[in-house]
Amino acid sequence: MADLVDDTTRDGDGAPADEAADWQRRVVGRSLKTARQRSIDRGASLIAAAEALLKRSGGDGFTVQDVADEAGQSLRTLYQYFESKDDLLLAVFEEAMRTYARLIADAITGLEDPLERLAGAIIAAAAMADHTHTGLESGLARLRLRLGQVEPELVARSQAPVSNLVVGLIDDAVAAGRIPECSTEQTAFLVTSLNASFVGSRTLGNDVGLELPDPAGLARFCLGGLQADTSPVDGLADRLHFPS
Repeated sequence: MADLVDDTTRDGDGAPADEAADWQRRVVGRSLKTARQRSIDRGASLIAAAEALLKRSGGDGFTVQDVADEAGQSLRTLYQYFESKDDLLLAVFEEAMRTYARLIADAITGLEDPLERLAGAIIAAAAMADHTHTGLESGLARLRLRLGQVEPELVARSQAPVSNLVVGLIDDAVAAGRIPECSTEQTAFLVTSLNASFVGSRTLGNDVGLELPDPAGLARFCLGGLQADTSPVDGLADRLHFPS
């Protein structure tokens, strides 16, 4: 039987010289989709392995070979997806921040007043480790400090889910007249920095040596600094939805 497409109409790869047929686009699309999902799955398994080691060790004192062994992958495979140990650990931190932001957002579900939502997010962010019990807290706190010295811009991008959440909550509170007009990003910087310092002191040890406030005290301080009413903080922790 004669070929349906004459050889003279094919290009160097054997495909028709004119526009590709629909089946060709479908085949290529499925192939790329499969390869993409396979890459994501393998990357996720390596991230999970590094996370497990971080949890067990409380720090990053393990090798990329340890990660590969934990994931049941070869070292060569690991380097196909992550160019270095820091690149892998940054991915671990990024995934942790995505989860952290989601848990904070979940915690303030049901709160309608913008000031209550902001105060609730501050409390939730400060107290989340008391409710998740993942064992990752100290490892992540140490990881953030070390990676911040190496790749501060990448660490900042990794924390964007949390930063953007706080910026949005401050914007809403300003729009509702619950806090005075302010530089939203600068205010969010101060709030998230205080939170990071608070969590670090509770997780890694209080290197200041002074009495720590509780999460509600931290929220009350932040609202007071914003010249806002601090009364919404009272009893607010009991209305938050933490992981069970």
